[in-house]
Amino acid sequence: MIKHKPKEWIKRYLPSEIAGTITALLAAFIAKYAGYNAIIIAFAGSLGEAIGFYAMIFIKQVISVKKELSIPNNKQLGFQNYGIIIAKILLEFGPAGLIDDFIVRPFFMYWFPILLNNFTLGILAGKIAGDVCFYFLVILSYELIKKKKGIKNNDAN
Repeated sequence: MIKHKPKEWIKRYLPSEIAGTITALLAAFIAKYAGYNAIIIAFAGSLGEAIGFYAMIFIKQVISVKKELSIPNNKQLGFQNYGIIIAKILLEFGPAGLIDDFIVRPFFMYWFPILLNNFTLGILAGKIAGDVCFYFLVILSYELIKKKKGIKNNDAN
């Protein structure tokens, strides 16, 4: 049963990780070339990561709810549906996201470019180090939510 969990987690989080990686690099490069210092660059990379990551998480949740409720793609969800989606995202990612976005990820995105003496590699390494901490908490939340709902090896929307 445990061997299926990494596949489930990859399916659930990989598209958002790809989007977050792209936006993290983009934001860090923009901040660097705008002449900001390393601390601002680290926070810009972290913010960029959060924007890309959570935008994709939100889109995936909207698609999931539309499928669940059998709503055609050309029809909009109601205000209440968006509230439920946001509540689910906050429940799964809220505590981990706050710690990650404001402390852990900027710390790593600040130090890794310095330690590796390579901006791009350092931002990527900092992002990955942040991901390890982030996913420890997120996967714990996700699995607790599934357990509470009595869901086994599938997406807990």
